[in-house]
Amino acid sequence: MAFFGIGSAMRKRAWLRRVGLGLLLLGAACGWFFWWCLPGTHKVFQDTELPVRFVQDLIYAVPVTREGPELKLLTDTGGGLFLSQDCAKRCDLKPVSVFGTKLTRLPVFRADAWIPEATGAEKWMPLGSVGNDGMLGQRWFAGGVWTFDYPARKLVLRRPLYAPPPEAASHAAPLGFRQKWGIRIANHPGFAVRIAGQRVDALLDTGATVWLSQEAQRIINDAGPAERATSFVSGDLFERWRRDHPEWRVIEKGCQKTGEAMMEVPEVEVAGWKAGPVWFTRRPPGSFKWMSSFMDRPISASIGGNFLRFFRVTIDYPSAAAYFERPK
Repeated sequence: MAFFGIGSAMRKRAWLRRVGLGLLLLGAACGWFFWWCLPGTHKVFQDTELPVRFVQDLIYAVPVTREGPELKLLTDTGGGLFLSQDCAKRCDLKPVSVFGTKLTRLPVFRADAWIPEATGAEKWMPLGSVGNDGMLGQRWFAGGVWTFDYPARKLVLRRPLYAPPPEAASHAAPLGFRQKWGIRIANHPGFAVRIAGQRVDALLDTGATVWLSQEAQRIINDAGPAERATSFVSGDLFERWRRDHPEWRVIEKGCQKTGEAMMEVPEVEVAGWKAGPVWFTRRPPGSFKWMSSFMDRPISASIGGNFLRFFRVTIDYPSAAAYFERPK
């Protein structure tokens, strides 16, 4: 009987150890999940102007590594976060493989030509076969306060606890972000604009890009390159605008890559400001249904640099607000 009691106690202790180990692993998994989902705060001691290049209202970060190579990374509030394989090779980065996906971190940059890494687990960026050197997308911006100064051609990372000046505060637009269980799980900024008196729910999309067809280049006739910032609109809203506003100019094959049409909208309103004209590129069916899955609500447009260029826009991710200033 004593032997039986000792065996039973040992089995109980073994079971408790397994339960304890399971709880420990569960706690570690939950900790990793929160580290990945919840971005930290970009901590800078003073407002920091980052090395960027504006090209046709698209903004490229151009940091320089300590060893010398300069990177060219599209900054895209609505996009992903990755580096190209060519960039990794040129910068002598050593990727690691996680479940078959190659991941790497940004290289070390010179202090005078520096950009921050993303916060949380997405410091590790996947590699892909892409143009330029990669993209700094929605997760890179998360946890920061950023001023996209289009007229002055600057991108500034603000100190935490940003307080907008009175003029900016009077032209604030609330931002929506997708949440689950009370946790922000995506950082694609949604906001509302007004076009022809109607509300349009949209993505604030600094990386929206079009490649103008020859017909579009002839009609727009601004001597700029074919690749440039645009704004996007769903096909059904595009057709509604065409029906309701036959005077708005349309280019039937505006984008050389997609073959989609473009429409010139005379004016877009946001946060009390009106600006235009703005060319919108029609998106293929299903595009906005897919994009809406990352948003706090369904959207039918993306507002890109060809509208934002009129403003100095400060996006405060922690406070979920965007401030629009119109330089005099």
